[in-house]
Amino acid sequence: MTKEKLDIRLPDTRSFYMGTTPFPYDITPEAVEETYRLVREHTDLIAYHFDSGVPWLEAFEEKPYHPNVLSEIDNAVSHLPEGKKVYLAITPQAQDRKSLAGYWGEDSNMERPGEWRNKSFDDPDVIAAYLNYARYMIEKFNPDYMAYGIEIDGNLDDRDPSFEKFLFFIEQVYTTLKRENPSLPLFLTFQTGSFEVDWETQRRVDRRLLPFSDYVAISTYPYWIPGKPPVGEANPSNLPKNWFSQMAKLAPDKPFAVSEGGYIAEDLVIEQYGVNLKGREEWQAEYVNFMLNELNKLNAKFVVWFVIRDYDLLWEKTGRIEAYKIWRDTGLIDGNGNPRLALRIWDAWLKLPKI
Repeated sequence: MTKEKLDIRLPDTRSFYMGTTPFPYDITPEAVEETYRLVREHTDLIAYHFDSGVPWLEAFEEKPYHPNVLSEIDNAVSHLPEGKKVYLAITPQAQDRKSLAGYWGEDSNMERPGEWRNKSFDDPDVIAAYLNYARYMIEKFNPDYMAYGIEIDGNLDDRDPSFEKFLFFIEQVYTTLKRENPSLPLFLTFQTGSFEVDWETQRRVDRRLLPFSDYVAISTYPYWIPGKPPVGEANPSNLPKNWFSQMAKLAPDKPFAVSEGGYIAEDLVIEQYGVNLKGREEWQAEYVNFMLNELNKLNAKFVVWFVIRDYDLLWEKTGRIEAYKIWRDTGLIDGNGNPRLALRIWDAWLKLPKI
């Protein structure tokens, strides 16, 4: 596949909605608005991910959230595009994908205050607060799809005694929310690999959690595969052909979705992590072509791409944090605003009738 020739073989229809997050490529108001314009132009679904912690105190006491929290939520709601499906994702976990989420108040992911500092997942107050938070977000966004846990299995081990506390939390939250919202697809999202937990353990954890998830929804960024050195070429031809179907088989009776994913179009070098990967625009396009065809075969419900445009400008202005380079160059549009080959494939699929 080259810039001169794109061999795109399209089916007659697609099974899935196609979305991105409104994650902006710069911190300016103009960039935020432009990102929403791009979302409106290139999707039929918008994905909102809230991974900033939980307003534990206010949610438990059913009091107004901190103005910073309300501002972020209200700004997102004000940009809900007409005529598009809405996917909402919240999570009870911290970004280590193991411990209880931090406090969302004046800032994101703050240390939980007072007696909340030492609470665990099975604490009745934690369960009550998270349910109230989930109810609030459902009321605000009126989503078509909702994840109540993001990449939930990333650092869990079912041999750890604390896992049973987490499983109890998940069961209580899912059972209650499902009873209150019987027609809303409620699910957890799962990773296609973790740097902390081996594949066998992760899949065993998934099977314990899947009874409390309406979908098999995955997060996947397979430009390097866990268990293999993150060096060499990020060539999608190296991916197993069953990359998506092996996850769908975890629960073949449940609908399948890609809750978030992406693929680099440029080189990725992070010395502190030992990452040195060659990326190409053409390989990104080949991956998108492979992904969409596989999802159609699996009759997937939706796919979310992260991100719509490379966030080089945002990365430069927010401290050039090395870890954030991992997704910086996954845009369907490059950092200068130029469409990539992958966008042509994406848009061609978007034009297909959705069945």
